[in-house]
Amino acid sequence: ETFIYAKTLLSLMLRSKHPDGKVLIIGGGIANFTDVAATFTGLIQALQHYAADIKEHGIKIWIRRAGPNYLEGLRKVKAASDRLGLGIKVYGPE
Repeated sequence: ETFIYAKTLLSLMLRSKHPDGKVLIIGGGIANFTDVAATFTGLIQALQHYAADIKEHGIKIWIRRAGPNYLEGLRKVKAASDRLGLGIKVYGPE
């Protein structure tokens, strides 16, 4: 489900370019029951699918998340960002 949602959102952002680029902010409160690492798996798949287009359109991505397993989730997103060259800014509850 997260993959489909993230893929849809990114495809909408990629419909047109903006001369200054665009910004995607992914944030949330401290989840009680949502496994952050599990939900980020779908996000990472979508980022892999659109990585070249994200870079071409100059989309900057900021993520702030907390909750169960958030450290693992943020680590996975940061690793994917580094591997794909996306420069995603990743923050926890600090």
